[in-house]
Amino acid sequence: MRALEIARVEFGNIVRSNKFLAIVAIFTLMLLSGLCRVTEPSAATFEVPSATTHEVERVESDVKLGLKVMNAIGYSVLMLVPVVAVMLGFDVISGKVEKGIVRTLLAQPVFRDHIIAGTFVAGLTSLLVGVAMPLALSLSLAVLLLGITPSLADVALLITYLGVVAVFALAYYALSVFFSTVTGNSVKSLVAGILVWLFSSFMLPSLSTAIIRLLLGPPKFEQVQMGQMIVLRTDPDYMRKFTDLQNKILSLTLDYHFRVIQDQLLLGPGIKDYTGLLVLIAFSLATLIASFTVFVKREVR
Repeated sequence: MRALEIARVEFGNIVRSNKFLAIVAIFTLMLLSGLCRVTEPSAATFEVPSATTHEVERVESDVKLGLKVMNAIGYSVLMLVPVVAVMLGFDVISGKVEKGIVRTLLAQPVFRDHIIAGTFVAGLTSLLVGVAMPLALSLSLAVLLLGITPSLADVALLITYLGVVAVFALAYYALSVFFSTVTGNSVKSLVAGILVWLFSSFMLPSLSTAIIRLLLGPPKFEQVQMGQMIVLRTDPDYMRKFTDLQNKILSLTLDYHFRVIQDQLLLGPGIKDYTGLLVLIAFSLATLIASFTVFVKREVR
């Protein structure tokens, strides 16, 4: 049994599993609920109350539908994609070791690198399907049920965004596979993946503020004359140092690099700085290579 044959069997088992179907269903519903907000009146409508109906429609049309969709589902994608990736990868290797599948395969004329390569291909393919299918389904339902009509520019923007989301998912999947390979235990692998996600998404942003306060001291304020009033404004130099330090700390997480790319797509036409994307790709490749090396060299009893 070659690597591609193992990949074909593994992929079929994954996409038919209840876990995969449940993940796709939940992800689709969450994205669709976010897309429902796209049809709500935008803030631009209320900024021109004296405008005619034609002018209001023109102002709203200036905000591209693709940007509205990204803005509506951006937070859900940031929160859910890592969970989907971890759930698909936590037992990729450890599950086979625990069930004795690896030992059974090695008893046949199958090389270790064929097993791990086939498993990687199946996992990556199922991950792409697990991310692309909910996005495609939710967008299709939004078009049918909400009357949303995307332009070619919107479609191109969303395809680009989908590619970025896939790279982000790959990074978390590679990390989950690494934990699965190193620990050899599905429970430990799942806990490790979830802890990394919780730390990156929730704990480190708060900790970074506390760390920076220790380094820079409390916020500094300056008095600013506004008419007959004097107001306190945070010192711009302090805020610049604060922001620079916070970005350096958060750059240690995968979430930060995805947010940077996502913000570029929201604010301008395309990606101008590919550093974040390259970091995610390099991390994914390095982690998968490390998993491959550990598995090939480890003895399975």
